[in-house]
Amino acid sequence: MSARLKIAPPEGPEFELDLVEGRRAVIGRGTDCEIRVNDPRVSRRHAEAALEGGCLKVQRLAGSSNPIYHGGKESENFSLLSGDFFAIGGTRFTLSAVAAPAPSSASPEPVPLQTIAVRDLYAMGSATGSLRLEELLALPEILRGRDRHDFYAHIAAMMRRSTSGEWACVVTEEGVVLGEDSADAGAEHRRPSRTLIRKAVADSPQPTVYSWTQPGAVEATAMAGLDWALCAAAKIHGEPAVVFYVAGRQGGASDAALFNEKARFVGLVADMVGRSVSMARLQTLSGNLEHFFAGPVVEKIMKSSDLKDLQPKLAVSTVMFFDIRGFSKMTEQNSREILGYTGELNRAMTAMTKVILEERGVILQYMGDGILACWNVPFEDPEHADRACRSALRMAAGIGAATGGWKCGIGLHSGEVVAGSIGSEQVFSYGLLGTVVNQASRVEGITKVLGVPILVTRAVAEKVSPTTAVPVRLGCYRPAGMTADVELFELTPAPGDPARAEALGLGLEALEKGDWAEAVKRFEAFPSSDRPAAYLLSIAELCARTPPPHWRGVIEMTQK
Repeated sequence: MSARLKIAPPEGPEFELDLVEGRRAVIGRGTDCEIRVNDPRVSRRHAEAALEGGCLKVQRLAGSSNPIYHGGKESENFSLLSGDFFAIGGTRFTLSAVAAPAPSSASPEPVPLQTIAVRDLYAMGSATGSLRLEELLALPEILRGRDRHDFYAHIAAMMRRSTSGEWACVVTEEGVVLGEDSADAGAEHRRPSRTLIRKAVADSPQPTVYSWTQPGAVEATAMAGLDWALCAAAKIHGEPAVVFYVAGRQGGASDAALFNEKARFVGLVADMVGRSVSMARLQTLSGNLEHFFAGPVVEKIMKSSDLKDLQPKLAVSTVMFFDIRGFSKMTEQNSREILGYTGELNRAMTAMTKVILEERGVILQYMGDGILACWNVPFEDPEHADRACRSALRMAAGIGAATGGWKCGIGLHSGEVVAGSIGSEQVFSYGLLGTVVNQASRVEGITKVLGVPILVTRAVAEKVSPTTAVPVRLGCYRPAGMTADVELFELTPAPGDPARAEALGLGLEALEKGDWAEAVKRFEAFPSSDRPAAYLLSIAELCARTPPPHWRGVIEMTQK
């Protein structure tokens, strides 16, 4: 027995692969995978699938970064029947059965006495139920191909036809019509019963049945000529409840069995739409979050019931400002110069982003040739300073290999910020507000003056563990345009160079006390290749020639 798996990636054409009974296949981006998918949200080896008895058994592999969605929820392992589907990232996998090959004349097979038409497979036990299940199974695919308004109008028409109703609609919990369909195009506009809507939402996902031809029934609507109504609600993740409503006329005593069948159908519609829309929302949200957050952070956000962790709040964060050194000069002639570097710039940003996400950082913004990132939000991480410093060291060491020799400047600062979803009702992003962001930017600018790839403030230097990095103090500075002084440290890989750090400290001590001759002597002992020492020597020589009148031991920067 065999089956076929249709793969619909987020970009590019759909394709199909044949599955063989009993043969296992790995799904992933890796070249060694039997089912290879071009989707950045699919891991190199993401899942294993095996066809057993016409049923596809799927198991998520350890180490895969993103969840698998099946039946509207995350699933680690499940079984897939013909016509069913699951999704990883933006890719959808749908299973379909393949007819067995015709038997050869040499070995004839028994001929069945009776066959069932495909159309009859989806009947629900009565003539009125035919094709209902077939239409239900098509809903997820229709949702993918239509906007929400057209989708709900299609559902209203499907419910009315399948239940022999006069009028059907899809409405919000507040009664706002999202889509409707009527047997009489000229009929006056009808409105659904608020009583039924409230009861359906309260009882979700159970459908509600009202028939005014039955003794003792409560009249819940004043729609002339209609004597029954069915109502079911779907509670969609992250949205208000959506209600599916159909009404019609019998003109006589009701048939309880028939009503139950119709109600069951409307309930199935609500359940399938709720699952499909929720899964689509979760897939979109997960895909968007992965552009900014590391995989483990996305997983925690997706497990949050109301995404409250993304709302603006006070937090302590370590902030990074990264900039490619000299990129503006390389492209200052005209736009064509920039165009010529876009491929290399993309490689650089891809490599740097990979490091930040691997160290569980959050990408806040790309600014041409710069990156703004942070740690310790939206979830607390006691190792946030170590992770930020480790990222900076890896980025400074790796950018040359990714680009063929480019260099970078990185500034790190830690402090209190307002972190969360910032923007408008139409467009928003996760961001930070506070002086820490501006200070990290100014610290990065000073790396150009001191000739070092990474500078951190005292707030970061005091938090980083000595096994991660060794901060070497380079003095106290007043960044251009700022009123606050900041102590800066060169971030060096562990275990560092204790002798150099001590010598720089003695030179800085003399400089900050105003002992210019001693400071010059100390800094002259360093090799000319030591850029920070050379810069501090130039400051000491300048002050020796023209002593500043109110020296506070703070070096004031004149440009950003």
